Amino acid sequence: MNNEKKYSKKCEICQKTIDVDIYKQGKCPYCGWWNCFLNEENPDIIAMPNLISLNKARKLYSEGKPFDPDLDEFMEALHSYSEMQFEYNGAYYAVELIFNDKSEPEISLYNSQTKETTFFNNDDDFKNNAKVEGKLLKVIWNDTTERNWLQ
Repeated sequence: MNNEKKYSKKCEICQKTIDVDIYKQGKCPYCGWWNCFLNEENPDIIAMPNLISLNKARKLYSEGKPFDPDLDEFMEALHSYSEMQFEYNGAYYAVELIFNDKSEPEISLYNSQTKETTFFNNDDDFKNNAKVEGKLLKVIWNDTTERNWLQ
């Protein structure tokens, strides 16, 4: 069966008719949401390739706001994708889920301008202590952009 064939369905967010593949997947050209059966089946979790849940996206759309993840959602997506990124003041930062010598998960924060990497023991350590330009990431999070999986 050719999975390039397109089918029509209503976007999960804006309800406009869009083209999707045989798996009911496709990006909506109207609102930008990536429609995927995983989101439909699990509307309260983050499912690839989106960075927020379907229910949060519906709420944001109804308020006219972009589909931007907060720091907790960014961290949840990190555990799905293993590599994430964001931009702040023209510098890109890579956040990676890695495993140390004892096979324990750690989080690294890499600054593309300074080439410096900082390591954190777990999600809480990262969320509470990660700094960008000397500022706590959790404080400046709303000023970051291009939050996504590592491109």
